Amino acid sequence: MGTEKPDGPPGRPRDTQPVSLWSNALSLLGFLLVAFGALALVTFFAIQFFAPAHNPYADILGYLVLPGVFSLGLILVPAGAGFKYWRLRRGPGEHVATLRLPDIDFNDRKARRRALAFVLLTFFLVFPLLSVSSYQAYQYTESTEFCARACHAVMEPQATAHAHSPHARVSCAECHIGHGADWFVKSKLSGARQVLAVWADTFPRPIPPAITELRPARDTCEQCHWPEKFFGSQYREFVRYSPDEANTRRLTRMMLHTGGADETLGRIEGIHMHMLLSGRVDYVATDEGLQEIPWVRYVKQDGQALIYRSDGKPHDDPAPPGVVRTVDCMDCHNRGAHHIRSPQQAVDLYLEVDRIAATLPFIKREAVDALLVEYSHKPAALRGIRERLEGFYREQYPRLWEARRADVERSIDGVVRIYELNFFADMNVTWTAYPENIGHLESAGCFRCHQGRHVNQFGQAITADCDACHTVLVPVEGQPDALRPGEFTHSMMLVKHEMLRCDQCHTGGRLRLCRDCHASGEWLEERRSTP
Repeated sequence: MGTEKPDGPPGRPRDTQPVSLWSNALSLLGFLLVAFGALALVTFFAIQFFAPAHNPYADILGYLVLPGVFSLGLILVPAGAGFKYWRLRRGPGEHVATLRLPDIDFNDRKARRRALAFVLLTFFLVFPLLSVSSYQAYQYTESTEFCARACHAVMEPQATAHAHSPHARVSCAECHIGHGADWFVKSKLSGARQVLAVWADTFPRPIPPAITELRPARDTCEQCHWPEKFFGSQYREFVRYSPDEANTRRLTRMMLHTGGADETLGRIEGIHMHMLLSGRVDYVATDEGLQEIPWVRYVKQDGQALIYRSDGKPHDDPAPPGVVRTVDCMDCHNRGAHHIRSPQQAVDLYLEVDRIAATLPFIKREAVDALLVEYSHKPAALRGIRERLEGFYREQYPRLWEARRADVERSIDGVVRIYELNFFADMNVTWTAYPENIGHLESAGCFRCHQGRHVNQFGQAITADCDACHTVLVPVEGQPDALRPGEFTHSMMLVKHEMLRCDQCHTGGRLRLCRDCHASGEWLEERRSTP
């Protein structure tokens, strides 16, 4: 008699039935997502190849969403099998399933074909799709298009300013992240938090300046700009137009003492001495915008610390509470890629390049006033600016309106463009939201420290001497093309107001006049605070 063979593999009871672990809803959903994701990714890459014009939302779908769907499917397939195995192990035992590897006999032609199909599918479809999509997702999330356009309403002010800045070809990531894995991870975690804030509509308006969150300038800015290698002075011209009928043009010429800190190229001097090779400059700001600086410390190479204070307290008292920073490029160049111009600056620029006709009477005054009106949203602003300026010339200068209507319309188009580039009502952004620290005309800027009020333990003040940073040039009498060092001549007789900060009158909007301070008693407060 022959020996009776068991009905199944060793160890399996006769009364149990084998069950496929893959036949479950979760795994089937996973297979469906893998198939859909693979087909959609192939289709998306084909579209990108034949239609290279990019849309930020399509790129988000193709580089972030579809790879996520594909990867989720790959996870659900084994997850469903594992979950079903767990349920069978806890069941009454009517069905049995094991996680044993399949028996593959490569002598069997069918088995060889299945194995070959699996290998080809894995290495020529799954791996390439995941690799390409992951790389493209990384590249896309590092791009200016993603940072600026994906969250269009939130980042519109920064994106618009960046596109019209000297750094327009520098991607956001090069300054806001830089190189290295640590800052990359930090930025992505911060980005996830910001995405949630946008989704929940809890983000601030305007978006706060990023200077306190950026990595040191030595890791970013100085990859292109090398302050130690700067030297000498730079010739600059500043053009201003008066708000009178003739829009009087005023030209100020000066030499900016950029200087540097490398004696092999030039003298160690000038503005970039703030970026000392030996020693460092620290400060404490008592406001989030880093505009109020009552405490400065200059640490020399030999370790000596000079403490400069403007609050009248002894130098050895504890520093006031606030934001502590070591001076780097961005403490002065704080808006290098995101210039939001004031109405005064923008109108002066457009007058100089003839996008606004300087021969139109009172165009400087009227353009600035039109921009200063508070509008509820952009369409209302563009309509209001046009109606206001057209009405002014039609009513006050009817002959000019008829004879030079093309010039008026061209100038109005220029004013409208200024609004589009510098005013963002939905985000509460104007030039006042982000003061620029370069110079000192319309914000405190250099005068945050260089106003003569910060005195160290030896009674020495941080210089307020104008010639320390620039020398004004004036024409030589009888030789208009020749220039010589001279004194700056203000358009008004300042009399007792020469020590006022420029920004206390030049606000960027309408100029503050004598009555603006003297009628309110503000002049008395300024007098009390001036040493």
